[in-house]
Amino acid sequence: MNRTLDQAAAVLGIGPRKLRTRMRELGLLNHAGELISSERGQGRLFVDTRSRWNPAIKSYTHYGVVMATEAGIAWLAEQLGITVTKKDAAA
Repeated sequence: MNRTLDQAAAVLGIGPRKLRTRMRELGLLNHAGELISSERGQGRLFVDTRSRWNPAIKSYTHYGVVMATEAGIAWLAEQLGITVTKKDAAA
């Protein structure tokens, strides 16, 4: 299941701002909070493009949301030194 960075922060047990700050320190996000190009295509993090209607300009505004895959959350936890316990599927 793919998750936004806010959702990933909740899974990792840290705040969203702290996660983004640490990701900037690791060089995964640039100063504007966008995913750096070298991380794209690694299967861990990606950008989901979205749009919304902007009534002020009577047009759609497009933006990107940084997302993490399940493998990406496990990788982030390792990079940040956070222990993540996986729930057993058989239980």
